[in-house]
Amino acid sequence: MKLLKSILVLFIAISITSCSSDDDNSLELVATNLVGSYNLTAYKSVETEIATASNGNESTLSTTTKTGSTFKVVVELKADGTYSIDGNFILTPNKGEQNVEIITSSGNYSLNATDKKITLIASEDGSFVGGSFDIKSFNEDKMVLKQTVEGTGDVRIDSITDITLERN
Repeated sequence: MKLLKSILVLFIAISITSCSSDDDNSLELVATNLVGSYNLTAYKSVETEIATASNGNESTLSTTTKTGSTFKVVVELKADGTYSIDGNFILTPNKGEQNVEIITSSGNYSLNATDKKITLIASEDGSFVGGSFDIKSFNEDKMVLKQTVEGTGDVRIDSITDITLERN
């Protein structure tokens, strides 16, 4: 019985020490590692229209989910802190018809590695993508971004957008 316990303890010890990380493609989140060309591979946005009554009570008027598909969008993050986005994809709201979204945008970007945020500042108004995004995951293959925007006013639109970019 003693021999069986010793073998069991030895087996457990070997099993624990032989475990290794499955994350072989991890990459430090620094500006130089962001530089490169990415393909947009996933896009989802949830917009909620909310009305605030004079007594402060809020009521949800509508919720629209928009999902992207058939992506042909390239995002370039350059070493000089500029970016460009060019291409198109199909955007399908849960209420309504599909639309082809054509994106041509450029501007500057900045990284806050401590807070895991990237901010895109478009050089033109009305850009499809802009603002601050939380970096949910980042490795040598892809980057997953999430943006939460709270509207203002008595009737406002809050949105949550999820974007996945895969490195070329």
